[in-house]
Formats: sequence, structure tokens, C-alpha cells
Amino acid sequence: MTGVLPLDVKRLALLGWRLHPSSRASRAACIKRAATAATHDLDRLGQWAREFPGCNWCVVMEGSDIWALDVDAPGPDHAADGIAALAGLVSHHGPLPVRPMTRSGGGGLALFFRHAGEPIIGRTGTPAPGLDPRRGALTITVPPSIHHRTRKPYQWIVPPWEVAPPAAPAWLLALVAPPPVQPAPRPVLARNGRPGRNYAVGALRRAVEQVAVAPGGQRNDTLNRAAWSMARFIGDGLLHPSEIAEALAHAGLVAGLERREVQLTLTSALGRRV
Repeated sequence: MTGVLPLDVKRLALLGWRLHPSSRASRAACIKRAATAATHDLDRLGQWAREFPGCNWCVVMEGSDIWALDVDAPGPDHAADGIAALAGLVSHHGPLPVRPMTRSGGGGLALFFRHAGEPIIGRTGTPAPGLDPRRGALTITVPPSIHHRTRKPYQWIVPPWEVAPPAAPAWLLALVAPPPVQPAPRPVLARNGRPGRNYAVGALRRAVEQVAVAPGGQRNDTLNRAAWSMARFIGDGLLHPSEIAEALAHAGLVAGLERREVQLTLTSALGRRV
């Protein structure tokens, strides 16, 4: 296939959407640190098109001023019916505005909305099974990509150069907002007067929530502070390094950090690899 930059990718770039190339054989990106390297610069995108002819393309939410709702179709790739779940929410809460929308090669949908800094949690199955809010460093595969399993093309149902991403309705933003941070409970003290296991587990749970919803530009710093804070429980025997590392690593990946970056941060704070 030729290494010409696809017209649809060029159109998205001209709208300011940040893109990067990805494999047609899997969901893997073609470049390192793809979420950071993604761009709307046409020269750079053209270079990637020549370097990876026939590649798929992903748009990164952060820096594109958008967020997306990934809606799964039931089948070999997804057990839950996100299309039916979204229809149920619309029936209960009210209609969605006209918005850019794609259909994937696997039958699912992606709905795009304008992002003006509203807090959105990137947690699969939110607000219902089969629905996946995509924000921050998370991505959505866009046309003219080909589904890695079905080999069917992604298609625009409503392209963003015809309909600009609108603000999401208040009811949808409320459903995809992160849970409020609960105030720290009073320590449950052990017999020696120091915090006990229950207190340490609760502190780790709150740290995980804070890392998972940390805004762009603050994610690694939030992860670092959380890891150093939790490390104090190791010496008291209240938490094991592995359970801290596992929980915070998952939260860091959910927030959109690269796996290598998460590993380095946790190794520095906890003295071990994840």
C-alpha cells in the first residue's frame, strides 16, 4: 500500500486532533511513547505514513480538546452490549446532541464530545458495561483504519469536519465523572497506638483513586507522591510492597501513564520493580 497520508487523517489534523500510527495486526502503536508523540503536524504525520504504509490511525484525546465514549458491540471481542446500554441511558435521561461518530470494524461505536476540562474517569464499564470513557492520554482508533480481527474498515457515520464535537449533556458528564474523594477517616489504631491494617488499606484505596483520575501534567507527580506516602506502611508491616506496587501500577495505567514510566516511578519510591 502507498505511504500517502489518508485524506481523513489530514482532515482530523487540520481540526487540531493529535494522531499517531498503529498496527493493523494488533492494537499496538507503531511508535514509542505514542500518546506523547501524537501530533497534528502534517509533515510529521506524512513522515509516519511513509514509514508505516497502510497503518491504522489513533487519535489521542489529550491536546485534541475532545473526549470520547467507546461503545462496544457484543461479540467475540466484547461480552457486554454497550449499544443497548447507551440506548437505555438515553431513554432514561434524554437525547444526546448531534456529534461526530464512528463505527468500528468490529461493529462498535465511538461518540466524540468537546472537552473543556470536565473531570472524566477513564474506567472501562463506566457508566455501564460495554461503555468506556476515553480521555487524557487514552486513544480511539479512527478511519480509515482496519479492524485487526475482522479486517473490516472503520467508518465515519458523522465526521467532525461536518459536525463539530458538542458539549456532552450534563447527565452524561455526571455519569462519567470520577467519584468524589472521601475525607480520610480517623486512624484505626493498633494496640501500640499506631495506625492499623484497616487504616493502611483505606489509605491505599484513596491513593489509587487519586492517581487514576489525576489530570494531564500531574499524573506522574501524583503517582510519585502516592507511592512515597504508602511506603511508610511497609516498615510497620501493614502493607506489602507488592500490593502497593500492583494497585498503584494499575491506577497509573488507567490514568494514561506509559508502563515504563510507572515502573520507574514505583521502583524509585518502593525500591522494587512492578
